[in-house]
Order: sequence, then C-alpha cells, then structure tokens
Amino acid sequence: MGRQRRIITNIGGTVWFNLKKTFTAPDSELSSSTIVSYLRKMSADDLKRISPEINGLETFGVNKDDFLIFIATNTNVSKACMEALTELYRSREINVVTRVVEGLTDDSKTAFKKGIADYVDLIIGLFDNGEQWSYDNYFNATSGYRSLIPYTTIVAAVFDSRVFYLYENSPHLLELPPFPINFDFGILEQHSPFFEKIENDCVPVEEAIKEFGYELFTKIVPQVLLEEDGLVYLSNFGKILWGRYTVSNPELYFSDSAQKVIDKDPVYLDYIRKMLRGEAEAEHQLHEYVGDAQCYKFPAKGVRVFYIKQGEEPFKIATILRNHDEYERYIRTEQHEASFNYTKTRVSI
Repeated sequence: MGRQRRIITNIGGTVWFNLKKTFTAPDSELSSSTIVSYLRKMSADDLKRISPEINGLETFGVNKDDFLIFIATNTNVSKACMEALTELYRSREINVVTRVVEGLTDDSKTAFKKGIADYVDLIIGLFDNGEQWSYDNYFNATSGYRSLIPYTTIVAAVFDSRVFYLYENSPHLLELPPFPINFDFGILEQHSPFFEKIENDCVPVEEAIKEFGYELFTKIVPQVLLEEDGLVYLSNFGKILWGRYTVSNPELYFSDSAQKVIDKDPVYLDYIRKMLRGEAEAEHQLHEYVGDAQCYKFPAKGVRVFYIKQGEEPFKIATILRNHDEYERYIRTEQHEASFNYTKTRVSI
C-alpha cells in the first residue's frame, strides 16, 4: 500500500457568492449551516459548478483514504465556507483538518503583506515533522486567493509536492509546472546558526554583512534576505528555503554512547535517517524495560533505537543497540536516559 494522499486546499468565498446569485440569499444569512443546507440539496454536478474547491477535489478523485487540509483567510465568508465544506466532507467519512491564516484579512495593503508572510509560515509548518516523506502531498490551487498561487507553487516545488489546478468548469485537471528553483543550499548549511537566529527575528545589517561578506550578502538580498531600516530578516522565499533545509536536515541530540556507535560504523546513522522518515517500527513489547525512553526497531536486522521525544522538541537519540543480544541486556537493567549527556547536531535525511 502506498503513502496516504494529503491534499491542501485554500478556501475562498466563491461558494457563498455563487449561492447568493443562484438563490438570491441575503448577506444576513451568511453562516456555515446555511451554506451546508444549500449544498446538501444539490446534485454532484451542481456542487462542482457552485464550488471551485469541490470541483478540484472531486475531479482529482478524493476518497475516504485521503487526508484533507482546508486553509481559510481570516474573513467571515472564507471561514464560513471552510466550515461548511469541512462538514460536507466529514459527513462522507473523509478526514479533514482546518487552518486559518490570521493575517489575511481585507483590512489594508499592509495587512495583506503580513498575511502573505503568515500564509507562508503556515504552509511551511505543515512540513515541520517530516510530512514530506510521510504523505504524497498535493496542493489544490483551483480555489482561494489567486495571489497565493505563486507561493503555493514555490512551496510545492521546494517540498517535492504537486500542484493541481482546474480551470473554471474544464473537465481536465492540470498539473502546474514547478518553479525553476536553482539555489545553493550549501549557503544555508554553512551559515545555519545565523539563519536559526533570524528565523523569527531580525539583525542589524552590519551583522549580516559580517556573516556573509559583502559580495555574497548582495547576492542573497532581496531574494533570501530583506533589508529594511538598517535591519535584515528572512524574505518569504527565504523562509521557504530555510523551512526546506530544516525539514531535510532536522536537529537531533545524540548521547555520547549513541554517537560512539555511529562513529565506529556510519551505517547506524542510516538507521536514524530511516527512523526520521517514518520507516522504523515502534517497539511496544517493553515489559521488562524501566527507563525514560521509547523504542523504534528494525526487525530484519535486530537494530533498536531508544529515544526521547517531548512535544515539538527534537529527538534525543539515547541508545543504539546493534543486535538482539545487546537489546536483551539493555532492557534488564534500569536506565536513566534523561540524564545522559547529549550533543545537538543536524542530520541530512
């Protein structure tokens, strides 16, 4: 069985605007329950005509095995449409989660600029925990703000996802070509402490020039970094690139003993990479074990990895056991993995 499909769809207000035209519904009736009540009375063909979101998803062939993510702007009409579509698809036993881009409102040009940045942060966040490898990721660009499509396409290209699009009532699903991105990720690797520092902050321009040197600094401004009022911070494109780098090179903590195993035989680092990509099997039969960690196993080779994971914190790799005999000896002795000495690093997966 292949990976689950995850389909990310921006939700606009077109459903409501079309309902108003078709049924002369007054603005005072705007609510998710009103929208759902109209939608439930429609045929499949009428639903596709009234909603670009439904049109794209149904033409794509969404089914119960799929995972849908709906993203609305912070406007009443977009949120009402998202809630209505969520109820409609959940009634078909399809898993749906929702997100709202808080900064995307109708207020002003400044608010819209912030909203774009919030949108970029939100969709990058959808890949924070290795979802790039856990799912077959798709973006449904048929609906929502047209101005978001370039950012959607860039994120899709950087995170190895696909973008599909349905032009109005065409029966043919189109796949948007990826942006021709050619960026040297070595810059991010060489200067990762600097990018970690400005991920959610800004620094004086003098500090950035000192970090990169003037020539390189002028090459990455304004594509990756933006300079404003003597300060430097990540551009939206820079956020996307840094997001991809951190997902492909996540932070980890290795205990001294785990690092020693890897130093002796680097093949065990490959097991850690597989674990991070979700290719390991959780070990639940730990009846004799007393300690602070959880365990992943690779049954074919007898390798086990004991680790600590707390919330959004990086994995702490406590112990790497190379065979079943080492595992049996380990679980018979009380362990205190939380007290081990750990060193932070990044691992390319």
